[in-house]
Amino acid sequence: MKRQIVMHHTRKKNRIQAVLLVFIFFAYACSMQQQERGASGAATAVLKDTVGWATTLLDDGLVRMNYEGYYAPYSSNQNVNVLSVDLKRYALAFEDIRPSDSLSAVADEVDGAVAGINGTYYEIARNEAGDSVSSSFFKTAGVVKSRVTVPEDHRLYWKHEGAFFYDNATDKWGIVYGDADSYEKMPYANVLSGAPVLIHREKPVGAAFAKAREMPLDSLDYEDPDRHQGVRHPRTALAITTKGQLLLITVDGRREETAGMSAKELTQFITRYFEVTDALNIDGGGSTTLWVRGATPPNGVVNYPTDNKRYDHFGQRKIRNAILVVKKDGI
Repeated sequence: MKRQIVMHHTRKKNRIQAVLLVFIFFAYACSMQQQERGASGAATAVLKDTVGWATTLLDDGLVRMNYEGYYAPYSSNQNVNVLSVDLKRYALAFEDIRPSDSLSAVADEVDGAVAGINGTYYEIARNEAGDSVSSSFFKTAGVVKSRVTVPEDHRLYWKHEGAFFYDNATDKWGIVYGDADSYEKMPYANVLSGAPVLIHREKPVGAAFAKAREMPLDSLDYEDPDRHQGVRHPRTALAITTKGQLLLITVDGRREETAGMSAKELTQFITRYFEVTDALNIDGGGSTTLWVRGATPPNGVVNYPTDNKRYDHFGQRKIRNAILVVKKDGI
């Protein structure tokens, strides 16, 4: 009799455990389905066409989208990462990196940073008198770190055609055309110049930035705007959607696995997949890097930087400035 009671309790315990396991399994499955639906819904709200895109809902207001594979319109393989950021839930930090360091090393040490992208051009050239001059404007937390000092006839003058400004205190941000004087006068705490402007008030102006030339583009000076923006390279860009999201965009290149894009191609790619009011190319080449905290690569770098000449996540170039995405306090 005692043995029967023990067996009865054992069977009852096993049934309870089985029910619990089934409940846990279905709860997990529902959670995963909700996450997938959340990612799909968030991506659908940003992308005009989701075919070919893998999407990940990182958190409320933060969605990563990745296009990897053959892109028929350009007859080439492409790898494009786009991070959609809701600036009602997240703030931006413009990082001045002195001495220069990798994006992942800097971002990983910033409390609250959840993602980041490399900043703008920072070439320091020499004028005819031998003085150091800069082609880019960079301002962070109200302090100007780099002024545009190249003269108008300098070969780098084109590199500050537009700027992205951001002011958390007033909740003002956007992309504008400008020049050295207008950037100096901007009242915003953070300003970063770049070029070319890809989209302005929904017009794809970047498609016509690089002009056709009689000679092969590769024969021109590397910094000639027609060569620099007329051939395929890795690219880093910012864009603003019609619904008010900020897009951080990286295009990998210089490899068989991913060819990169010209300014015209990037403009067309953005307009094909996103409803965008404004977009600005801010840098490219070996500097192009997108970092996401907790991403699968050990260093959080989700794209394929080129400086190590290998198709992996470890070819970061040391950079001088960056834009980090930081979660707002209390959200």
